[in-house]
Amino acid sequence: MSEIAAFLQTMFGRPVTDLKPFERALTHASVGRDSYDRLEFLGDRVLGLVTASWLYERFPDEPEGQMSKRFNALVSRETCAEVGRQLGVPGHIRLGKQAREDRAADSDNVVGDVVEALIGALF
Repeated sequence: MSEIAAFLQTMFGRPVTDLKPFERALTHASVGRDSYDRLEFLGDRVLGLVTASWLYERFPDEPEGQMSKRFNALVSRETCAEVGRQLGVPGHIRLGKQAREDRAADSDNVVGDVVEALIGALF
């Protein structure tokens, strides 16, 4: 089993049959054309929809403005990065030489984007 397959199985609690989208989700643009950018776009929308639906059901009497505040806190780049760090995502991000030297795996932007890309790959 590859390192990525083992990581994903631990993270999701079950084996992943098609590693290709997850490998792409873990690949920064500094590595090449097949980066996480498109999956991040998809994952961001999936995360938004699931979070909005959960808030709508969980807080049935709450006004829209308060739900929006909760939503923005839950789907923020910082929150995604925090979750990603708790899951050990930074150690699995594939980076080009310059991005490694710039410590991109420590960046909230990169880790948060990768978390969203992993959501897109899972979707």
